[in-house]
Amino acid sequence: MKIKFSSAKEQQPTQEQGLQVLYAPGKRMAFRLRWYLILFAVVSPLLWLVTRWALALWLIEAPAQLHLPGVELRARDGAQVYQVLVQPGQRVKSGEALVRLDNPEWRARRFLLAAADAPGTAEREALERERALLESQLSRAQARVDQMQELFDRGAATRGELLLAVDQRDARLRDLYQLAQRTRPAVSADQRQRELERAWLDSRLQALELRAEEDGKVGEILVAPGENVGPGTPLLRLEREGEAQVWVYLDPRHAADAAVGKSLTLVFPDGSKRAAQVMQTVDDAASVPVELRAPFSAPTRSLRVIARVDDLPERWRIDRLGLKARFPHDWLPFD
Repeated sequence: MKIKFSSAKEQQPTQEQGLQVLYAPGKRMAFRLRWYLILFAVVSPLLWLVTRWALALWLIEAPAQLHLPGVELRARDGAQVYQVLVQPGQRVKSGEALVRLDNPEWRARRFLLAAADAPGTAEREALERERALLESQLSRAQARVDQMQELFDRGAATRGELLLAVDQRDARLRDLYQLAQRTRPAVSADQRQRELERAWLDSRLQALELRAEEDGKVGEILVAPGENVGPGTPLLRLEREGEAQVWVYLDPRHAADAAVGKSLTLVFPDGSKRAAQVMQTVDDAASVPVELRAPFSAPTRSLRVIARVDDLPERWRIDRLGLKARFPHDWLPFD
């Protein structure tokens, strides 16, 4: 039995009950486009899977991350961040101050040591007045000697008067020397210990100021003013001038496609591409960074391949920038 679907509507689609329908052809086209769109929506996942499968046959795609040469500055001692003198992205010169730290306990201890060694205010003032008086007497005695020497040369004074003036000047010198000996403190063992401790505190407080060891650019700042840090706490990262590296996290089954000298293509966030080359063989397995993992993927360990990018644009010279690496398959000829 054969069923046929036919009707007057099918035979004459532009007429409705004997009347001419002007919009009928356009309406039929709209129905047709609607069904095409529905069909495309249904088969689009299949098309996406087929495209990905074909791309996987032609290229090996892996997550990658750009790494710039740099050094991480860490706190040498427990301290408090007093001042951060730079901003991220700022270029600095060698020897330029970056972060100032402070240790309130060390400063309090140094103040106590300085106060213990310093004499009282009243005693210092009395010693200063006595020294000023002796220096004034010495000045007058020297002037008297000069005057008597001039008179002696003219024959208006005797040698005895000249010697008397010299004796008075020497007496003033002796008094000034005795004052200096009296005011010189006797260095005891305790005082020597305090001096050594104060010198040690001065050196440690001075070392709390971190400076750039070479020219570079400030990357990430990891602390804020007022924050307490311990020994070894990272403070900031300083990027140095030099060749950037690309860390590619490759699936272990594609290890043979990452030989030294192998060419690959890097895809940047804006879609631009740059050529790169493998510069180090696979010698380490590492976890893929969280920011590079695909959604809902489980943590896995991949082979870390180090590559060198050619002609890296300055605007993409960003540490830990996420990229995509594409390796061509090494197709073997059929025997």
